Amino acid sequence: MAKTPPLTEEQDLQRHLEQTSQDLAAARAGFDQTADRDLLEYYLYAISALRAKHTYLLRQMRALEREDVR
Repeated sequence: MAKTPPLTEEQDLQRHLEQTSQDLAAARAGFDQTADRDLLEYYLYAISALRAKHTYLLRQMRALEREDVR
């Protein structure tokens, strides 16, 4: 069985970005499908946290791309 090479930093960031996008879509869907006040509060918190994470990952990708240009 051959070992797969480790992910590059860019591949790892891309994987995390895709997962965060999926998690964000799921949280938004959950928000849209519930009427329970406690769950609405949970989904709002989750969406806010995931948006912050998504923004952070995008900044990291852009910084990495700028390093590659040099």
